[in-house]
Amino acid sequence: MNLGTKNYLLIGVTMLSVIATVWFLKPSGVNPATAALVEYQIGKMTCGSCVGNIETALAPLDGVGTVNVNLTRNIGRVTFDPAKIDSQAIAEAIATAGYPAKVRLELSPEEYLALRNEEAQLGQKYIARIGGRLIARDDFDLLVQQQTGNEPLAPSQQSEVLQKVWQELLQRELLLTAAEANNIIIQNGEVDLRLNELTQRHQGFEQVMTDRYGSIERFKELLREDMIISQNLDQNVFAGSKDPQTQQSQFQDWYGTLEKSADIAIFDPRLKDLKQGGSGCSCCG
Repeated sequence: MNLGTKNYLLIGVTMLSVIATVWFLKPSGVNPATAALVEYQIGKMTCGSCVGNIETALAPLDGVGTVNVNLTRNIGRVTFDPAKIDSQAIAEAIATAGYPAKVRLELSPEEYLALRNEEAQLGQKYIARIGGRLIARDDFDLLVQQQTGNEPLAPSQQSEVLQKVWQELLQRELLLTAAEANNIIIQNGEVDLRLNELTQRHQGFEQVMTDRYGSIERFKELLREDMIISQNLDQNVFAGSKDPQTQQSQFQDWYGTLEKSADIAIFDPRLKDLKQGGSGCSCCG
């Protein structure tokens, strides 16, 4: 089954901005009171050996604590003592090992301590936590703005938009988390092949995506996530079923269980006031 067949299942496929995310990590080898956290987007990883190479490269660095590399999403998270080393030096060590690293998110010791101990204090920067990921307020507000077009809305309409955007974000994050748990990996060559197919099929496709997402590389990141979600559904949810109605039923049952078991903390008062319930899968009815 290709991506197009699953459009009724995946909310907002390739239509969401990249969201800022972190995992809750317990500092190791550094003083928890002074530990900071940095998250990198890491390139050229293809297998578990790459993860081991990165861990080996960072092990001898003074001031580096916990190293957590997620191969599915090409993300690395490192706790460190900023008095001994900075995020750029860590990135350079990862790059020297053969894996270009770009900072996606950095938390100061104060922010990281707040993350671990006082979630309520994060409400100024984040709207919620889904599992181990924090959803950035700026990214969420941008998605709401894209939905409303800056047009003034009645309170009931505003609530509907907030609910819609929240459920889309929630579903995408849970689907990616499920794919990570199953070690789903999409290679860069697969993404390039899919992008080439889309480019050949639609005239001016790359320019349209660049205009919409800021760069074709940003679109490719989102496309890769979509392919990861799609592959996980094919392998671990649909179990060979090809009938759309059967797949929809399978997805609803599976996703409902997935959401019920998810660890979700909402910080934003606007979202707390919304009625929470159901599967959160607005695309499935």
